[in-house]
Amino acid sequence: MNNLETAKGALNRAKRWHQGALRAFSDKRWDDVIYSYQMTIEQALKAILILYGIEYPKKHDISKEYKMLKEQEVPKWFLDKIDNQSKILKELTNNRGLSAYGYVDGIVKDDFKEAAKSFKKFVKEILEDCEILINEFSTKNTE
Repeated sequence: MNNLETAKGALNRAKRWHQGALRAFSDKRWDDVIYSYQMTIEQALKAILILYGIEYPKKHDISKEYKMLKEQEVPKWFLDKIDNQSKILKELTNNRGLSAYGYVDGIVKDDFKEAAKSFKKFVKEILEDCEILINEFSTKNTE
């Protein structure tokens, strides 16, 4: 399997996480929304790293490795978004543990309501941008 096909597989996994996030959102399971948002972005950004052949560690916060994309021949429209995408991933990763295990500290699902609402637009946009980039890459390499 080549990088393009593997990247598409990772993006498809990100889309499934996003579907789960949207279902959790409609069910008002705010902690699940945050967890699923984080996994959506993690998988989407890993898809882009795979696409460009950049190795990443098997951990959730790959924001540092993701910034290595700036050294690649990435289209300008996407290049301009890398810092913000990294920032969103880092913020979601910081909340991921609490969303999964916050009950230990008395945190309840509603404590994530505002974050779930504020990240919704960003997660959708990042997922869409990653899909556009992979499609552009695919088209460019089949011409």
